[in-house]
Amino acid sequence: MRERLLVLAFAAGALALFYALFFPKPAATPQTLVFPLSGESGPEGYLAVWRWLGERHVPEVSLRYRYDRLPGLLKHATGNLLIANLPQQVPARSAELTDLASWVKRGNTLLLLTALEDTPLWSLTDDPLLAERLERMTGLRFSRLELKKSDLKSIAADRLDLASRGVHPLLAGVRHVTAVSTLPARHWRATPRNGLVPLELVTRADGGDPVFWVERAGAGQILIMSVGSAFSNAAVGLTDNAQLLSNLIAWSLGPGGAVIFDDAHQGQTAFYDGKAFFADSRLHATLGWIVLLWLAFVAGSVPLRALRQAWHPPDETAYVEASAHYFAAVVPSSDAAQRLIEEFLAGLRARLRLGDSASLWEWLEAQASVSEAECRALHAAYASACAGERVDLVKLQNLLAELKRKVE
Repeated sequence: MRERLLVLAFAAGALALFYALFFPKPAATPQTLVFPLSGESGPEGYLAVWRWLGERHVPEVSLRYRYDRLPGLLKHATGNLLIANLPQQVPARSAELTDLASWVKRGNTLLLLTALEDTPLWSLTDDPLLAERLERMTGLRFSRLELKKSDLKSIAADRLDLASRGVHPLLAGVRHVTAVSTLPARHWRATPRNGLVPLELVTRADGGDPVFWVERAGAGQILIMSVGSAFSNAAVGLTDNAQLLSNLIAWSLGPGGAVIFDDAHQGQTAFYDGKAFFADSRLHATLGWIVLLWLAFVAGSVPLRALRQAWHPPDETAYVEASAHYFAAVVPSSDAAQRLIEEFLAGLRARLRLGDSASLWEWLEAQASVSEAECRALHAAYASACAGERVDLVKLQNLLAELKRKVE
């Protein structure tokens, strides 16, 4: 009897350890990082705009799926406006961008608010493919400008002043726009990729560089702003920001059209709701019965003496082969390729003490021992891995080994 009570105590302890390790617990401290979500009341959210649209009886939609689900969420196929922020916490896949481009060309509007000039906290996501993704979505190639001593004052400012340029329906009643930059601001320049210069409507007040473009895309249009905070809760009431947003909505929406907030790619997805799963009473009832039956089995009339088995020395070759087969079957090739490349880049970054990924890519391309074909192959493999596409791991490993030998 004493042995069974001891077994029961150890079983209860194992159950408590399992609960402590695997079940979700309430956060000890509140999350301080705020993302640009439609229901977020923090300074960088869009709850003020969401409520204003509701008061004006403008249909609003929170997109919590990928872009291929857009047509099924809307009452009308055309005349809609999608507001999306970049960089994204959940980067869009390559197939998604194709679906988004088709949706815009059918007669809808895409408003891209890219945190390039301003620097809200949520924009610190390390996305090495941000420039390539922007170029594919807009046809504009963005490059960061080198800082000058005369720029130090504007860089350190917590607000970025913008001025309207020319006459356009979007600029009716708009003279000044203000962006809020939590961290030091930056300078970027956009150049058209296909030779077609988009319409420039708003520029920086401190240097005259454009920050707002309008371009046609089939029957639809794309509006690009190189600031991501102009319509946030903290900035929408400043200067003429609200008027500009009102003009954008009035100019973009068709009859019955809706304003869509891209919440999915800022982390608020409906792919899997962990909170709803763990709050389901059926889950708790099932776990309760499993625990009771398990304790009854442990404390019941089960023999406590373990059967002795003949010892066989393990075959190391078979063990390594079985492990390799397991990882090859479970781990996607895209995840393995992305991890291999990031480990290689992290080693270079630590050795060279470079700050950002862009500088690291530039350093690698500048090495005389590294060929242009090898740089292109590495960049293409990383882009395919981030997009979830299949990557030849054997070729990638050989490429990384060759690059490591050359740069070291």
